[in-house]
Amino acid sequence: MLMQPQTGGLIVAGFSAAVVALVWWMRRLSTRGQFLVLLILGVSVGFVFMTVVQVPEFPNWLAAALVVVVFAASPFAVRSFMAALRQEEEGPSGEAPR
Repeated sequence: MLMQPQTGGLIVAGFSAAVVALVWWMRRLSTRGQFLVLLILGVSVGFVFMTVVQVPEFPNWLAAALVVVVFAASPFAVRSFMAALRQEEEGPSGEAPR
């Protein structure tokens, strides 16, 4: 057994808190910073998938929980990023360029 269920629960809780904090603080970042947050979310999903494939003892429930956390947070992160892009495109006057 790779890890105890209690340890896995703490990993899921910590990972969830980190993803929620990233998405929450995304509003304060520049557009480039928001893009980096989206990149980090994508890389974290890839890392979890790679770990599950390479380590057969990795608990499936833990992998599923980590992936669900990232997939649940992604729409909120993308929405925030798209709003920042729209706001940047409109400029300070509030009108979109023609």
